[in-house]
Amino acid sequence: MQTDLVGNLAISWIDLSIVGVYIIAMLGVGYYIHRQAPSFEEYLVAGRSMTTPILICSLASTYYGLDVLFGTSEMGYNDGVVAFFGYSELSIAIYVLAAFALSKKLHAAKFISLPEILERHYGMGAGLCGALASIFYSIPALPLFGLGRLCEVIFGIDAMIGALLLGSIALLYTLWGGLWAVAITDTIQFVLMCLTLAVGLPILMSKTGGFDVVATWAPEGYFSPLGGMPIWLMIAYMATGLSILVDPGFYQRIFAAKNYKQARNAMLICIFVWLIYDWLVTAGGMLAASAVNQGILPEGLHSNDALLTAMIYALPVGVIGVFLAGVLATAMSTIDSYSLVAGANISYDIYRPLLKPDASDRELVMMTKIGIVISWALGFALAFMFDRLMALWVFMATFLTSTVLVPIFMGLFWPGNKTPAAGVLSCVVGLLSVIGYYLIIGTMGVENEIYGTYIWTFSIAGSTFSLWQEYALYFSLPSSLLAYTMGNFIGEPHEVKAK
Repeated sequence: MQTDLVGNLAISWIDLSIVGVYIIAMLGVGYYIHRQAPSFEEYLVAGRSMTTPILICSLASTYYGLDVLFGTSEMGYNDGVVAFFGYSELSIAIYVLAAFALSKKLHAAKFISLPEILERHYGMGAGLCGALASIFYSIPALPLFGLGRLCEVIFGIDAMIGALLLGSIALLYTLWGGLWAVAITDTIQFVLMCLTLAVGLPILMSKTGGFDVVATWAPEGYFSPLGGMPIWLMIAYMATGLSILVDPGFYQRIFAAKNYKQARNAMLICIFVWLIYDWLVTAGGMLAASAVNQGILPEGLHSNDALLTAMIYALPVGVIGVFLAGVLATAMSTIDSYSLVAGANISYDIYRPLLKPDASDRELVMMTKIGIVISWALGFALAFMFDRLMALWVFMATFLTSTVLVPIFMGLFWPGNKTPAAGVLSCVVGLLSVIGYYLIIGTMGVENEIYGTYIWTFSIAGSTFSLWQEYALYFSLPSSLLAYTMGNFIGEPHEVKAK
């Protein structure tokens, strides 16, 4: 049974001072940009003027939040190298598709948000459905969960209080400065993230004896690219990578790029950054497991906390402070980006079409700020409803993919007629199928403590079948496609108008 190691890690005043300097710097950047009073387009998409270097830093730091740092290391800790080969690498392949197939088309159309794509191709109804899905996906539940775990493990502070205090910092500078504040802080955070792993992993490896020691105790399949987990579960994990193709945070960076080539080049360069990061985090989880096996760390360490705890034990004074600042950076870079996206969805994709089509820039900026606060509050509420980061991530990725992937890609790439009914039905059926599936499995299934999920096992005609909580996408995505096909026979095609 996994247990929590709470508040047992001694942190020096030097390390705390380094963390304090980092926090003050982030607030300072946000306040400086706040003084410039940006327009709505500047606030949301940085005036469409972001260049490749800034895009690289922003893309890399946004995607690699605590869900990746803790979630991928959690898989590495439990299952070995499959966390890299079986899960992360399919996501990388999808990024290549996004770089070439999506960036040019999205940038040329001058979209502001993901739901606007649906609104333009299918009308207001589909746009509102997309807004709800984008808001849910973008609420910062994952990084707030990670911040809570950080505070418990390091400081012995209740997770909810810790998430409230540290999460408010990212909330504040995002409210002040919008996307430019997010991009500049992301650049600083990207550097810290790189330093964190570049310095920390070699030290951790030297303290634990490296992978030669891991090989002496590793269970069967620990070094196998396919691992020892059930094949259908691994495919389900990999399938969550499809969310990249409709990730509103990535879409926002494409919209904000100075031109299509800047966005494409940034995404391609980021692939190499992500590959390195994925491997280092996976390796860190495996080395943490080795530390537990050797008695360096206590038995029963919670897999969510493994990498964090191992690093704190291994690193010297001063370097710990840099590491903790890097961990905070991975969380804040995700909180700021996705809170801004969700806030924009509330203002631009719900408030504007439903209540104030002629809303001024000032009104939209104000409503976006209100939306940012709402999204942060929703993320805080959702963060502590799950016990494992991977379980929460799979649910949110499945929810988004099932709702908007089919109508967005059909809207962008299908040359035939597209009716409003097709867009709405595809979104609604995809959304409801995910919710329905989770309710069924949660009601009928039994919790599996090893994988931290629910499994429903039943028999039909003498054969036994098992449905895992993570299998929702197997049913929801085909349902969304079927609904889209049927909806195209209802009503007249929607006239797509250029912006």
